[in-house]
Amino acid sequence: MPILSCRSCHADPGCWASVGPMFGGHRGFWERLVRTPVIDSSSGPRSPIVKRVVRRDSTRLGRASGAGTSDGSLLGNLADRFGRPLAFGWCVVGWVVASLVFIGLVALFGGPSQVDALESMYSTWAVANGHVACAYPPGAPYHFANIGTPVGFIAPLWPVLSGGIAGLVGVGHGVPFPSQAALGSHCSTALAAMTHWSAESKAVNPTVRLGYLSWFALMAGVVALLRASGRGRCGWEPATLILLAATPFAAMPLLDDFHPQDLMAMGLALGGVACARRGRWVWAGLLLGLAVTAQQYALLVFAPLFIVAPPSRRIRFASGALVAGAFVVLPLTVITSGHALRAIVLGSGNTPSLGGTVVWELHLKGVPLVATSRILPIVFATALAYWAMRRLGRSVLEPVPLISLIATSLSFRLVFEQNLFGYYFMALAVLLIVLDAVNGRIRGQLVAWLSLVVLAFDPVPRIHLLSEYSPSVLMVIVCFSILWGIQHGRVHWYLVAWVGVVAVAFASYPIGNFRYPLPTWLWQVVLVGTGVTLAVKPLLSWKPDVLDQSPMNLALGASNSSLRSRDDSPSAEPDEIRTTGWISLPTHDLLHALPSKLLRRKSHEMSVNSDH
Repeated sequence: MPILSCRSCHADPGCWASVGPMFGGHRGFWERLVRTPVIDSSSGPRSPIVKRVVRRDSTRLGRASGAGTSDGSLLGNLADRFGRPLAFGWCVVGWVVASLVFIGLVALFGGPSQVDALESMYSTWAVANGHVACAYPPGAPYHFANIGTPVGFIAPLWPVLSGGIAGLVGVGHGVPFPSQAALGSHCSTALAAMTHWSAESKAVNPTVRLGYLSWFALMAGVVALLRASGRGRCGWEPATLILLAATPFAAMPLLDDFHPQDLMAMGLALGGVACARRGRWVWAGLLLGLAVTAQQYALLVFAPLFIVAPPSRRIRFASGALVAGAFVVLPLTVITSGHALRAIVLGSGNTPSLGGTVVWELHLKGVPLVATSRILPIVFATALAYWAMRRLGRSVLEPVPLISLIATSLSFRLVFEQNLFGYYFMALAVLLIVLDAVNGRIRGQLVAWLSLVVLAFDPVPRIHLLSEYSPSVLMVIVCFSILWGIQHGRVHWYLVAWVGVVAVAFASYPIGNFRYPLPTWLWQVVLVGTGVTLAVKPLLSWKPDVLDQSPMNLALGASNSSLRSRDDSPSAEPDEIRTTGWISLPTHDLLHALPSKLLRRKSHEMSVNSDH
């Protein structure tokens, strides 16, 4: 089958003779750039058509996603095996296994926590029993032994969804729910009435078990992003899901404190990024709008995506987000007489807590604290997206730089937080794992960082033996890894630094005990600083040079009038190439699409080589 689909070059092989030397004689590059099944040019004008090609070849997936190559290590060799395609049935098996691992580990470690459950359970019960007006009742000066008075309520999406599910399955229906008279005028006694009802109906445990459902939202978002980035339908898909389920980070929002809304917001945000990768900006806006109504940190995903979106798609993106947000926010605001507004705008994360972070040590109060902890991260995320857009251009929408940008934006939340808990690291950890999966290899630095976060913020304090001996066991394993590396002529200095930190923070010695708790601000500097470095490094190292980008992006750099993308096609299938793939483009039009700077540089190199 001929390689070039242009009418002139199809008949004249001299086209390669004139263009090939500009690319150093690498015919493979040129073939990948214009390879396509031949289109009969005699049947009509040479209109550019984007062909639908299912991503099956793992080699092409690596080129399209900028995947790293194996470094010869165990992780690198394992990563090579993950690139092999999988049938749909095996993908489903991976979903089931990951879900069982997640639910099993959470149940093994004691089940979903009831700490902070009061921030969502009152709203869930009110919605489940049809008293939506009391979903966000005013505070009361009472304190009950079972639950207590909440210091703040969460954003409305999770209470609405969990309330609907609780109503369907009949949570607490064995005992009549308090009447409107018992809930009081303007829901003034709703907290006391619902607390007594929950004690009699035993509704607390069934309600917190609904938190397991948030895993499926996260899993759907991860699968969508992997497939939009060229890592779906291969070994990376189930491997990434099982890794997320087996590590404590996905379980921390249920084990540490009851915050299933964090998992749901993360899943919706990842789905929005996946839609942006496929060019479906309206759907991306809808999912991001819903994510914000689940947890406000989703704004750190929305802001950079709005900056890097094509100018012609920004209005659609923002409109979709506004419509989705208004669909949830406006009815609740009206029904609750405005009581839901504070939870919608600030959520529960702005309430006083343990503190101890760098921002907390600044003793900020009121508006300066809100501006620093809530607005400043969005400003930094927007500025980073603008810089990345100026530096990389349209290639910022490639999987690796885009996910790196989103991960770094989410890490800014940890930089400016006034409180710091283990489950706060969930969003950054999930994106770093997905980033390495898309990049084609798991970095040893990431594994070291993940283990250090788990040791610093123990997700299972209820299991004393695991908390007591896990630092020593991990330190022995890492020391053997260092010795093995030295024996083979390699020293991994990040492992040496890891051992030093763990030895100071956790190790016990025969003479004295150095296991004094380190201050929170110090853990923030160490863990957040290294996490930001891991997140931003792929973005900084991504080269904007045209030769370092995927072949499809070169063609998409042409004027929009010369190429009609499939992104707007309603019949698109989710596992097909959208922004990277093969195209049918006349070769001379493609030459015009190539940056003139590149052609001049290659021509200059040819002339210098000929002179020599």
